[in-house]
Amino acid sequence: MQLNPYGEYAVLLAASLANDWPADRDGIEARTRESGMTMPFPSHPADHRETRLVIDDWLRIVDADNDPARAGLLNTQMAQAAAYPRLVDHDDEGWHLHYRDDGQRMPQVLRSVICVGTALHLTTRGMHRLRRCGAEPCTRVVVDVTRNGRQRYCSVRCANRAAVRRHRGRSL
Repeated sequence: MQLNPYGEYAVLLAASLANDWPADRDGIEARTRESGMTMPFPSHPADHRETRLVIDDWLRIVDADNDPARAGLLNTQMAQAAAYPRLVDHDDEGWHLHYRDDGQRMPQVLRSVICVGTALHLTTRGMHRLRRCGAEPCTRVVVDVTRNGRQRYCSVRCANRAAVRRHRGRSL
């Protein structure tokens, strides 16, 4: 089965921003470039602060208690952010879909991309594929892109730490 990569890159970008918040607007833009976004964003002094609000809203989806709550939050955010899908061809990327209006600032673009990407990720891979790391006290976001859908930890380090805790707990 071919999975839509639009969801994966957008959710990984959101997790990257949530897990390691950039110090300034340039850091956010650099992260978008690393994730593959090529369109320029009109600059505004409030971009850094407003993009943080986008990520905080997205974290409510990550932390939702159940699938219906997660879907409800995501639907609300998409209704507020995403425009009708449109075909675009820019920056030598070839024809692809955008889910936002033209000329928007960074926070609005990222809200649209992240919301729609999260919806695609969750509906094509499974609603359980977005969570916090299972190794306490870590609270990093885990975007499960594994084949089997069982990723619980943000890193090998956290997986090892959790395994050691389980082992020590059985030894007592």
